[in-house]
Amino acid sequence: MQKNSDNRIRKVLFNEVSLIIATVSLVSGMIFWVMNPQKNLEVQIIKLESRVESNQTVVAALEKIKNNDFVELKEKMDQIETRQIETIKEIAVLQELVKQRVK
Repeated sequence: MQKNSDNRIRKVLFNEVSLIIATVSLVSGMIFWVMNPQKNLEVQIIKLESRVESNQTVVAALEKIKNNDFVELKEKMDQIETRQIETIKEIAVLQELVKQRVK
């Protein structure tokens, strides 16, 4: 009789322990199932933020290059304009000299 009651107690304890382990497994599985998409979204957000920072760096570099090119172009245009003015003045001087010789 003692063995029967010991076996029953063992069966009940085994069933209860199995139920607790199954419950813990089910709850942890549900938690991981719910949390996994959130972690994936967090990883995607971090990747997107990294891309945005990279794009901002590229845009800043391109803006700097553009501004430098505009400055260089303005300087060259100013030089060309100065040369044109000098050339026009020299042509005017030559015209005067030609007029004086023709007279």
